[in-house]
Amino acid sequence: MAIIPTRLKHFLHEYRALMILGSAALFAELAYAILNLSAMPMYVDKGLHEFSHYGLIFGTFLATEAVSRPAMGALGDRIGRKPLMVAAPAITAITSYITILVGGPLVVPILVGLRALDGLGSSALWMNAFASIGDIVGEKHRSAAMSVLNVTYMGGMALGFLIGGAADDYFGTLHASFYVASGLFVMAFLVMLIFFPAGKHHHAGIHAEQLTEEMHELAAVAEPTARVQNKLEKKLRGFGKWLAGIADSFRQVPDMVVMAIVTFLGMGMLTPIVKLYGFDHLGLTETQFGLAVAPIAAGMGIFAVPLGHLGDRFGKTTAVCWGLLGSSIAMWILALFRSLYLAAGAGVLIGLGFTVAFPAWNALVISSTDPRRRGEVLGAVGFAQGIAAMAGTLIGPHIYTSDALSFPKLGIINYNVPFWISAILLSAGTVICFTWVCNRRAVGVAGEHITFFQRRVVIAGAALGLLILCGWIGWRYTMPLPPDRVAWAWVQQLARGKIDKAMNYSVREAPGWNGEQEARKWSTTFRDWVYHRQASYVVHPPEYQGIDNATARVRFNFPSGRPAQSETVLVCRPNHRGDWKVCGVRQE
Repeated sequence: MAIIPTRLKHFLHEYRALMILGSAALFAELAYAILNLSAMPMYVDKGLHEFSHYGLIFGTFLATEAVSRPAMGALGDRIGRKPLMVAAPAITAITSYITILVGGPLVVPILVGLRALDGLGSSALWMNAFASIGDIVGEKHRSAAMSVLNVTYMGGMALGFLIGGAADDYFGTLHASFYVASGLFVMAFLVMLIFFPAGKHHHAGIHAEQLTEEMHELAAVAEPTARVQNKLEKKLRGFGKWLAGIADSFRQVPDMVVMAIVTFLGMGMLTPIVKLYGFDHLGLTETQFGLAVAPIAAGMGIFAVPLGHLGDRFGKTTAVCWGLLGSSIAMWILALFRSLYLAAGAGVLIGLGFTVAFPAWNALVISSTDPRRRGEVLGAVGFAQGIAAMAGTLIGPHIYTSDALSFPKLGIINYNVPFWISAILLSAGTVICFTWVCNRRAVGVAGEHITFFQRRVVIAGAALGLLILCGWIGWRYTMPLPPDRVAWAWVQQLARGKIDKAMNYSVREAPGWNGEQEARKWSTTFRDWVYHRQASYVVHPPEYQGIDNATARVRFNFPSGRPAQSETVLVCRPNHRGDWKVCGVRQE
């Protein structure tokens, strides 16, 4: 009976630092998810009515995080990980609270500045948290250890919607989730400050000789002017070496950098819009949206550690490839189908796919570099990820609110175009992984279980899928526009005040219906709702009454607690098997 306590004591001793790091990371990522994914989009859109600037606000966070990642990783290599991981949550605990206090004409620049500080804190925390895995866990169990941080990262993102949304709904204010986020950052700060080991990582001594040499050089400088000049020259040389080091980091792992750019560009497009999509176009409350996303967290929580071991058991490259493949398939489900249940299932699959791929991804980068430069190289890859995510963040809200890339014939309209683009980019990342990455990291490498036949099957499947997609696009363009898409296009053009374009989707004369007269009347109403009262609208799937008649309900959601307004658009086919046209509106 004494064996169990002894083994437990040994386990707790060996992995104490990892468990502390995981606990602090859970609090921090949950807070970051509440702040960036749940609280900020709703607050900027519904509270400040500044969603047109949200790409800039959130993009600043991602840009600052990406640009500072290499520097934060290199700084952690030099001074130790803990000081940076303690300071990071403390900074954002303060900025989270300040966010809800600012207002006035300078609110957007102030929010940009606050998010820049958050980006510095996030890069300091995560670069050194992931780099710490290489310091406190051996090579054999490194992928599994990475999964501990990965589950906190992905699980926090999923649970952030539920906790942040529930707080807002319970207290009836958009400020509540900011208080929750600030409190969680304080908890992460206390855990790191009190419990995480204070000693530097075991590579800290590498810089001791260099530091001693620098101190002797400084002591040898006699004249103050010469000392200032010497220090300036040294800083410039150090900056030049840092830039050269970043470029060298890219050259060490070019395949991982390219794959990171493609993958995170696709995922970044969805980050700022996913909650608004659920709220505006699926009709979900904040709490309901959180409950819909929660299965992702449950799936990752249950399977994180077992799936994290897959990289150690079957090979890190193998785990990255199959994890990305599963995620890309799930993203196509989100793009193609309008089902809440399929969306929840696809979300779980995406979460599990990244739970397999992401820890193996980081472990693969770490294993491919010199121990003295782990933080720097991991930071370089993180830099590429952050820049791509930032670009996606800037692009996503623009596409979401614009009809420039809408294709009604395909059933693709502005608010689901980002899902299509994300699916295409994830598929491209998967192809890169099964080709370029495998050629560099798996061929002839012991422990990798991905075969040449499996790679050929996946590539052939991707080519076949592209041919099927092209054929489907051609077929859809030969078919009439579905009734709900006709209703959507008609409402959209009227809300924009384009009567002539709206008439392309309406019959001009019908019993009790004068198309142009009704279009002018409803254009005035829709423009007032959408542009003056900040309403968003969603068109529900059609209900058919016979072969040539259907209805599509259009619901307008208003901010500030005003009840939603619904209108039923009557759609008919004047010519049997011809195009659908709007032929009436029934007020509810």
